[in-house]
Amino acid sequence: MRMIKDYIQHVKGHIRNKEAHDSVEKELTYHLTKSKQAWQEKGHSETDAEQQAVLEMGNTTKLGVSLNQIHQPKIDWLLVIPFVLAAMCSFLPLLPAEFSLRDYIMRNIIIFIGGIVLTFSLMRLDFRKLERYSTHMYVLACLLFLIILNGNETIHGMIFFKAGPLELKGWMTLPLFLIAFAGLFAKQKKSLWLLLILYFIGAFCYLLLPDISLFCTYSAIVATLFYASSFSRKQKLAITIVFSLLFVAFIGYFMFGPLKPYQLVRIHAMFTPNLDPSVVLISTVMENLAWFGTSNQPLAGGAHTDFVLLTILQTYGIIAGVIVVCILGFIIFRTAHTLRLIHNEYGRLLIIGGLAFLTTQIVYQIFMLFGLVPLISMPLPFISYGLFPMLIGSVAIGLTLSIYRRKTYI
Repeated sequence: MRMIKDYIQHVKGHIRNKEAHDSVEKELTYHLTKSKQAWQEKGHSETDAEQQAVLEMGNTTKLGVSLNQIHQPKIDWLLVIPFVLAAMCSFLPLLPAEFSLRDYIMRNIIIFIGGIVLTFSLMRLDFRKLERYSTHMYVLACLLFLIILNGNETIHGMIFFKAGPLELKGWMTLPLFLIAFAGLFAKQKKSLWLLLILYFIGAFCYLLLPDISLFCTYSAIVATLFYASSFSRKQKLAITIVFSLLFVAFIGYFMFGPLKPYQLVRIHAMFTPNLDPSVVLISTVMENLAWFGTSNQPLAGGAHTDFVLLTILQTYGIIAGVIVVCILGFIIFRTAHTLRLIHNEYGRLLIIGGLAFLTTQIVYQIFMLFGLVPLISMPLPFISYGLFPMLIGSVAIGLTLSIYRRKTYI
């Protein structure tokens, strides 16, 4: 085997990408060993068989140069470019003079740069190293929740922990849960009951926060990972039936259970959206849209956050809104297209989880404009103002680019 090992070392010496060395060594060892065995079966000695196997494989320099070209890290520019364009669209709601949000532009520049830096930092990170820390990520997310739920600050009913410039908020746990559940579902021997318990613990924590959008996004990520995992169809069907019954029971409780007056008002508003002033206002704006904008006076509350797409439609027109939706749609399409190239189970689930996050928020934001779903505080990835939409979206894109970068040897 000494001759084979020397041959492999010479080949690896021509491959600049160190991360690909292990994969190349395993592949060459397998083929050379098979070739050696074939020569031995023809009556050659072990030494002669090794020599013949090496000669059959070819010149080390030519092979090394060829493998170096194959395993060069690649950047998916068809995903990077629309991501940057979508992030640049976050400035659109802040530009109108009448909006009086120009003080936010400088902070948005910092958030924009932070999102780009985070994306490319994650792209360079070997995502495979995260898999071994799946359980640690879950525990860290739960510990963060303990700190957040016992926070010392509250804004608009949202509790969080603040210590000087450091702020810990509920949305910070989403990428941790994404990485954790992708790793847990990738492990074939994990118990379904254990995963269900872990999901319910996270769901309970999110329900303690007054932001239902976090619970919806978290549930969408875990559910998508579950259906994309290797669990049997029978198990998936059983879980679907159980959760459908729980959902019906949940709705029944809200319909007939002992609710407090303010809860009844919220439920009534949900099922009679025409009485909600915000829904009426959104409907009025949508009915009066023009191709190139109708007003420089966007909505006041949530214009640059929850209703950012409506603001763009109203201020810049239907064409601008369609362009923004097309950019986001292409990001989803390109991310989904990457799945066809990935054979690593953990990498595949990471992309699917990130795709679930992006799709849930984009689709819900669009559906809100047409009155198809209840109004909640659901931001638009990359475009809504604030750290949450940019940085969490950057995590999804950065992990996808990291996996794409290593697709030839995973």
